[in-house]
Amino acid sequence: MSRVAVIGAGPAGMAATIQLVRAGIEVQVFEQGRVGGALWNAGWVENYPGFPGGISGHNLAKLMEEQFLGYVDNIISSSAEEIILTEKGFFISGQEFDGVIICTGTRPKKVGFTCEDKLAEAGLLCYGVADYHAWHRVKEACVIGGGEASMDMALSLTEEGIKVTLLHRSEPDGILALKQEAISDEEITWLEGEVKEARIHENKAVLALENEERAFDMVLVAVGREACMPEFNGFDMDDAPAGLLVAGDATRGGLGQVAMAVGDGVDMAMTMDRYLRSKK
Repeated sequence: MSRVAVIGAGPAGMAATIQLVRAGIEVQVFEQGRVGGALWNAGWVENYPGFPGGISGHNLAKLMEEQFLGYVDNIISSSAEEIILTEKGFFISGQEFDGVIICTGTRPKKVGFTCEDKLAEAGLLCYGVADYHAWHRVKEACVIGGGEASMDMALSLTEEGIKVTLLHRSEPDGILALKQEAISDEEITWLEGEVKEARIHENKAVLALENEERAFDMVLVAVGREACMPEFNGFDMDDAPAGLLVAGDATRGGLGQVAMAVGDGVDMAMTMDRYLRSKK
């Protein structure tokens, strides 16, 4: 039986795994974080068919995880940081594979202001709603960013009774329905500007803006995402060997659409199946 490594268990990785198993292929999944990936951070998903009126990212991730776990025997808690090309196929974390599907998604970009890492280490800054588990302690939060992700985060927080300042450097940009909902939310204050530096005072994050300082219980960052890929040994992606495929946000960048990721996962799994059968 052919063996395939699926690296990452977000929507793309889960969909690829299910399709591969259905095709009779042995699959080993590598996932360092939580099954479901960035979908746990989505406030409300309206464009994934099958859920009239939409569904929360949390509930959709939970349903996907439940279905996915019915198809896997075990998940290696590792990011599979290096893929080595061998004569027989691919070598990852001490195991040989006939094929690899990379579904590693994206990682958040940092803002880059002084003490950003210090705030994160102190538990006063995070890059996703699901990364923090004590929102009941937060009364005022700052969301940095002007795109759809920042608006979605802000709306998720106001649903928890948290007052939000949405700090943006330029004109906010996003799908019209989401933007209108965020603008009409009275608990969201829109503020144009950028963080110059930050400090911690009385267990609050104090952000220095152009002409003032503001203190918050929590800061969330949503200034974009970038593809997260493992290291390659013996090849590069410009000349990727047969049997190595990429699906989801790892190839699409920061679009962050679960429907695209699921479609990519199924597509690459079917492509892998055809490739493996052609070798027999």
